[in-house]
Amino acid sequence: MSSTLYQSLLVCRGFQKQNLDGTSEYKDPHTICGLLEIALKCCNPLNYPKVVGSSRTDKGVHALCNTVHVDLEGDFKNINSFSIAKTANVFFAYNDHDIRILKVQQVADDFHCRHKACGRKYLYRLAFPKPGAPFYEKTVIPYPVSEFKRCLFLQEDTFNVEAVKSACGLFLGEKDFRSFSSKSRDDREINTIRSLDTLELTPGRPMVHQDSLTEQYDFWDITCSSRSFLYHQVRRMVSSLLAYGQGRIKIADLQRMFDEPSEESWSVTGALVSSEGLFLTEIWYKAEDLAFSEQTHRQEALLHQLQEETHQILEKLKLPDTTILEKIKLRERLLEIKKTIF
Repeated sequence: MSSTLYQSLLVCRGFQKQNLDGTSEYKDPHTICGLLEIALKCCNPLNYPKVVGSSRTDKGVHALCNTVHVDLEGDFKNINSFSIAKTANVFFAYNDHDIRILKVQQVADDFHCRHKACGRKYLYRLAFPKPGAPFYEKTVIPYPVSEFKRCLFLQEDTFNVEAVKSACGLFLGEKDFRSFSSKSRDDREINTIRSLDTLELTPGRPMVHQDSLTEQYDFWDITCSSRSFLYHQVRRMVSSLLAYGQGRIKIADLQRMFDEPSEESWSVTGALVSSEGLFLTEIWYKAEDLAFSEQTHRQEALLHQLQEETHQILEKLKLPDTTILEKIKLRERLLEIKKTIF
């Protein structure tokens, strides 16, 4: 049985499970993937619930909507869309984990949540102090507690919004984003050509409007969408746009990152923007890839059940202590099964 699962906020080391003992069945309570597998074990499947994710978000990145798929074998009474969501969410709530399954959907056995994804959307949240804010130019900037680890707060109030909006166009379309990608953690050689569908800078809003400190800031959202992204691509794009908007680099520097794609071409001064302002907000699929016939599943389940019963009857017919009357009844049941199947 294959299912897609949706998760909420990230904790600890991020999404990807760390197989510290070298086995796929290693229990990792410090990642989203590991916690999902532990929660799914509560459904008592016959197999180990190896979770495959569609997006490997880093530590500190928030996932408002992520997807995984997992194959589960066992009793349909315990392993169905309703019971999986209920059992896992009870586990997460009881253990105080910031993870929730929003939807479980049965899909075809060959469905792959990462390969079948048509697109992903990310949001990066920025906040700049308004000119004249009472804490402007202080060494440490006070910010709303409601925004803790959910937004990047900056001290400079200089940010050329219109220039950044115009520069977003440089990133759109199919391009080599090698300059905007950090080296893969497993040293794999990957194709750095990606097609960016959208990249926008729009006015944002605080998480909680009643917090008086939020009135001292201007919030901005940078959103982007693509079928797939490279490692650190979104954060590097945001870092580049931020540096350009603050006048630390020129438009020619942005253009050179595309004209001369390489790790060395990323000319942004300063560190990579924090992961804590980044949100994975949406992943979408084609309707036909998610389609699954419940009737077909019930038929397959019935066929499997009848095949198991047939095997048991044939084994019992071989036993020397089976009486004549029992054999007659068993053969009658075999005929009934044959009529049902054919």
